[in-house]
Amino acid sequence: MNFSEFDCSDALKNQLNAMEKSRRMPHAVLVTGGSESTRRELSTLLSSWAVCVSEGEKPCMECSGCRKSVSKNHVDIYYAKGTGKTDGIAVEEIRRITKDTALSPNEAPRKVYVLFDADKRMGKESMNAFLKTLEEPSQDILFILTAENIKAVPETILSRCATLTLESHFEASEDIREAVEEIVKGLTASSELMLLKALAALSSRQQALDILTLLRLVLVDALSLSVGSRALSEEQLSSPLAQKFTKSKIIRLIDVTSDAINKINRNVSLVLISTWLCGEYRRITWQM
Repeated sequence: MNFSEFDCSDALKNQLNAMEKSRRMPHAVLVTGGSESTRRELSTLLSSWAVCVSEGEKPCMECSGCRKSVSKNHVDIYYAKGTGKTDGIAVEEIRRITKDTALSPNEAPRKVYVLFDADKRMGKESMNAFLKTLEEPSQDILFILTAENIKAVPETILSRCATLTLESHFEASEDIREAVEEIVKGLTASSELMLLKALAALSSRQQALDILTLLRLVLVDALSLSVGSRALSEEQLSSPLAQKFTKSKIIRLIDVTSDAINKINRNVSLVLISTWLCGEYRRITWQM
């Protein structure tokens, strides 16, 4: 993926590049973290990638699709308009979007629907209507949501979106690195007990967030290694994962880890999260 028009963390670049190379780009993404302007910039990059008609690296930023995307006048990119003083995205608009997804793109490989500030502009009824749209997506559709407060986005929506987090460079303490190393050992071990013991380190909210944030970076690096790219920051921790698991499994491990971070931000019990994570990790890693 061409990042010449956007500056983001190496971890996020690795995540997007790995998804693209493995042909596992999701049908819905949630962009969070960073500032409102950077969330919108990443949305433009993803929209341009989706409608780019170049044969080379996408988005090329030169073809007609990319130029129309940047100028916000591409026929296959729809921006939720909102109504009223709060600019809220009404359920009626979501229903119109749902009907429109049944139609093929006019000139691009995909149709893109962008919902800025979903956490602020979408109420419960709109979220429920949108969930129904996400449950049976078309293959040539990309939904892009942005949110400052991820806690305001229902778990049912989060679980069906790939979370792209704009974040500054993460500096982990030695204790956090050791905890992540134990989880990596647990993921690659044949014993579930080792993983369960390692996840016991998720003992406080901040520590759990730090551990899972670093673990996600390690998994993203493992995904890069698995598709022939290089790990940018965590090769020592990520190499065993890349050697043990397929690209598909690593992507699913990243998604589950992101879900766990979202649950912590929504104040779900750490005991429940640790137990749930252990089950999900083992289900993914043991699956043939």
